[in-house]
Amino acid sequence: MFVSFFTLSCSTTKRASTTNTTTVPATHVYVADTLPALPLSEINIRLKADGKTILAKADSLVPKQFTSDVWPNYSQPTCDFRYKYRFLRSGLSVSCINNKIGVKFTGNYQISGSRCLCTMNKPVSPWISGSCGFGSEPMRRVNISVSSQLSFSPDYHIHTLTKAEKLDATDKCYVSVFSSDVTQQVLDSIRASLVSFCTTLDETIGGMNFKTTAQPAIEKSYGKTAIGKYGYLSINPTIIRIGQLNYIKDTFSICVGTICRPELTSDSNAKTNSFSFPPLQATDNKDGISLYLNAVYDYAFISKLLNDTLRNKVFDYKGRTIVIKEVDVRNAGNHQVEFRIDFAGSNKGRIYLRGTPVLDTAKQSITIPDISYSLESGDLILKIAKSLFKNKIRKTLEGKSYLDIAALIKSNTPFIDSSLNKQYIVGITSAGQVNQVKLIGLLAKKDVLQAQLYVNATLSMISVPGKK
Repeated sequence: MFVSFFTLSCSTTKRASTTNTTTVPATHVYVADTLPALPLSEINIRLKADGKTILAKADSLVPKQFTSDVWPNYSQPTCDFRYKYRFLRSGLSVSCINNKIGVKFTGNYQISGSRCLCTMNKPVSPWISGSCGFGSEPMRRVNISVSSQLSFSPDYHIHTLTKAEKLDATDKCYVSVFSSDVTQQVLDSIRASLVSFCTTLDETIGGMNFKTTAQPAIEKSYGKTAIGKYGYLSINPTIIRIGQLNYIKDTFSICVGTICRPELTSDSNAKTNSFSFPPLQATDNKDGISLYLNAVYDYAFISKLLNDTLRNKVFDYKGRTIVIKEVDVRNAGNHQVEFRIDFAGSNKGRIYLRGTPVLDTAKQSITIPDISYSLESGDLILKIAKSLFKNKIRKTLEGKSYLDIAALIKSNTPFIDSSLNKQYIVGITSAGQVNQVKLIGLLAKKDVLQAQLYVNATLSMISVPGKK
């Protein structure tokens, strides 16, 4: 729009001794005084972590050996019987579907037992011993599986319910000297050790919560975070959401998110909005960002944005040079805005454009159907060009003065996507894509320009293996 206006008005380098002005009056366009309330927004981010790293940590926490109480000495539960055993486990095989964690492992065990005769609860004969898995005999095999149901409470506590699911002896231990199968005694002892471990694990995890860890990030989301030159963003969460943990193809994943009322503003006041700590809601996994964003910019901030982009911008047209020196935006009353553009080059002067911005949400364009303009310049050509202002320029501007939002967003999509695909801190990267950006509301107010946007995107945070 600016280029068309400049090229039609600046057609000579002759100067006049006085400043000339031509003006086209505006017509009235009705717009509502307020924009409709926006729906709540949802931000859902999938967190991914390398399973091998986590399983290595888990493997270090689970004992690799289970033994009888006083191993390698004998335990003696009765006067006439004593035994000892040792169980060595393999590596862990882990599954996780919707917060239910399964751990399987195999192992080898050895057992030795002795019997004697007792009288009045005292041994009166030598001990007669038998064993399995000692010396040249292979250790006996057993399969074990443990499950743990993970859950989260609204107060940010973590809970687990862990239990030994199955103990299967692949090889029996039959001690011939006793003429008896002692396999079940071994399994019962191993099960007792596992139950004790599961109880300790649940008690330890039950005392954990991540409210303290989450609080700085949540509190920051109520404040204002600078997003480059585009202002300050507040998320304002009302609920924090956490999905279900799954383990697929060596990767643990879970979705975390928030239901919120995000705001974008030009006000740099860093004061944090008052809030009560939002509850934690356990839910199914849900991907994607569906953001309804209320953006409020004062006119000085908009003027700065435009000047950062347009100041000293050079346009060439048929050998003529136009240089934009300064752009100023202000409210003109009745939901109108006024642009003052100072230019130099082949011609020097000032243009005022005034009108009511009207958003077409379907076409994603902003039109100014009631645009009016005035030119101030020392150029003699303005006297000659008055008829053009009344005809050609007016026809060019009226009904056709617009900003193609869809094209603007499309041209900036690669930049937006690149901001979603980067390394945030060492060991943590993001992967995302913007699927849709739409302007759904626009209103020029007395002190600010209010815009409403809808953004649909996906975002994952990925822990890089081997990095911290």
